[in-house]
Amino acid sequence: MNSLQLEQNQIENAIIKVCDFIESHKREIPNWKDYSEEQLWFELVSCILGSRVRYETAKDCVTHLRNIGLLDISNLLKNPMRIEKIIIKELRRPIYTPFSKGIGSKYRYPKSKSRFIINTCVGIYGNNQTIRNILKKSHDGYEARDILIQKCWGIGPKQASLFLRNIEYSEDLAILDCHVMNYMKMQNIDKEFDISNLKGVCSYYEEENKLRMYALSKRKNLATLDIGIWTVMRIIKGSRI
Repeated sequence: MNSLQLEQNQIENAIIKVCDFIESHKREIPNWKDYSEEQLWFELVSCILGSRVRYETAKDCVTHLRNIGLLDISNLLKNPMRIEKIIIKELRRPIYTPFSKGIGSKYRYPKSKSRFIINTCVGIYGNNQTIRNILKKSHDGYEARDILIQKCWGIGPKQASLFLRNIEYSEDLAILDCHVMNYMKMQNIDKEFDISNLKGVCSYYEEENKLRMYALSKRKNLATLDIGIWTVMRIIKGSRI
C-alpha cells in the first residue's frame, strides 16, 4: 500500500468514526415537526445567506438580523422595500458576535441576498403559504427540494438540500460543497460508481447519486456521511493552510 492509499484509508476511517458519533447522538437533534414557522424561516434564510459564504459568517449574519427584528415575517410583508434597504445596510456593517474578540464579519453580497430574502418571503407568505405546509404536502425530500428551488430566490440544489438536512426533513440528500467534492475526487468515487443509466440528469443530482451509492457501500445514510466528510475534510484543509 502506497502513502496516498494509506492517507485515503486514514481519512475514510476518520469519516466513518464521525458518522458513528453522529448516529449515536441522533436522538438529541430536533425534527422539523418540532420547529415553529419562525424557526423554519430562520433556517431557510440561513441557507440563502450561506451560498458562496463561510458557514459561520452566514450564521452570524442571520442571527444578527433576527435579533434586531429584521426577519419578522409580518413586517417583511408590510414593508418589503423599506426593510430590504435596512437589511442591506446591516449586512454592509461588520457584525460582531460573542467571542469574536472584536473582529467583525462583513457579508460579501449584501444587496443581492437582501433582495433574495425579501422576494422569498413575499413569494411564500404573500401567497398564503408557509414553509411547514410545503414540507407537509411534499411526498419526500426530492419533491420538497424541487419546490423550494422553484419558490425561493438564491436557492439551488445545494442550499435547498442543506436546509432540508438541517431541519431533519430528509436523510437522503447531499450538500456537495468543495470539501465533499474534493473527497469524492480523492477516493475516485466518480470512477468507482457507474451511473450511466442516469445520463441527462442535472450534474448535481448525478454527483449526488454517486455519493449515495458510496454511502450505501459503507452502510451509512447519505446525510450522515455527507456531514462526516465535510467535518473531516474541513479540518484537514484548515490544518494544511
